[in-house]
Amino acid sequence: MAESPARQERKLTGTGTRLMAIGAPLLIIGVVLALLLDHNSVGIGVTIAVLGAIPLVAGLALTLVAGVQRRDRQHKPWV
Repeated sequence: MAESPARQERKLTGTGTRLMAIGAPLLIIGVVLALLLDHNSVGIGVTIAVLGAIPLVAGLALTLVAGVQRRDRQHKPWV
């Protein structure tokens, strides 16, 4: 049986928020490490930042999809 649109939006928003909460600290830690480490070790910080950016972007995308679904369900014009 299919889920209601409101329930699907809540699930997307919850998952998106959780992914953003996982990715944001990793991204911040990676950027700080990249700035603090010397020239040869910058790659460690960049790698951690990229690993944090992946769930952050995925979470933003899920939250955006949930917002689009909500607006569409409310039959509001886009322009």
